[in-house]
Amino acid sequence: MKVAVTGASGLIGSALVSELENRGDQVLRIGRTARQEGDIVWDPMEGNLDPALIEAVDAVVNLAGETIEGRWTAKKKKKILESRVKGTQLLSQTFQRLDTPPKIFVSSSASGFYGDRGEEILTESSTAGNGFLADVCKAWEAAADTSSETRLAIARTGVVFDPSGGALQKLLIPIRLFFGGPLGGGKQWWPWITLADEVKALIHMIDTDIEGPVNLVSPQPLRNKELTKQIAKAFKRPAFIPAPTFALRALLGEMADGLLLSSSRILPEALEKSGFQFSSPDLQSALESLGLTKG
Repeated sequence: MKVAVTGASGLIGSALVSELENRGDQVLRIGRTARQEGDIVWDPMEGNLDPALIEAVDAVVNLAGETIEGRWTAKKKKKILESRVKGTQLLSQTFQRLDTPPKIFVSSSASGFYGDRGEEILTESSTAGNGFLADVCKAWEAAADTSSETRLAIARTGVVFDPSGGALQKLLIPIRLFFGGPLGGGKQWWPWITLADEVKALIHMIDTDIEGPVNLVSPQPLRNKELTKQIAKAFKRPAFIPAPTFALRALLGEMADGLLLSSSRILPEALEKSGFQFSSPDLQSALESLGLTKG
């Protein structure tokens, strides 16, 4: 299978490319610069992508987008939104110009689609939420319009856990230094998934006939307090020093509420109905698979 991947140099993208190549697929990396021979160069902000370079690929996986980490200034928020929407629109419009468009388009979104929903149990049939991240995700998903010949699957990814990067790497720092604890009140639900299961799910979306929105999250979401407690226990560390809500807001501004303090109790209903089997369905198995449990 020939698969084109945007955002191929990121945490998820690099792991996905490696797994696809290991199973024998031909991978075309799409990025702003060519890192190796055969890479495709595009400029999503300027709408530049040569259609001939992705003619007759079997699948396109769209993972490109400005990182959401950092204080959400007006400039940062503009980059977060436009990098996702413009890149996705460019791919969708390019497909329309191809004699042989891709059979499959797996386009990223995020669990932020649902917004801050407290205790409500959320599945792919739940409505969109409110707030900046929800608005970004709605626009992002709307941009993924394809021809009738291309199957579209939307990956609504939760917090991806891997010790080499992302949220887990940052959570581990204070825990290892003996001053970890819950964020804010700690009662907020966190939808999470290991990097290995994230990649496995993306490949599942390529290989099966699944379409529409798909929640890429563990079947066992955890409250932030419990999640932090389990991670600290694995390292034989305490987890009783909370990061106060006011301090998080002072340090991170709007990002604190939108990303760290919001509650999203999300279940992977579409994945499970399609027969997907999680390698790490619970946090204990996830920590073991990541080599983070201490004897």
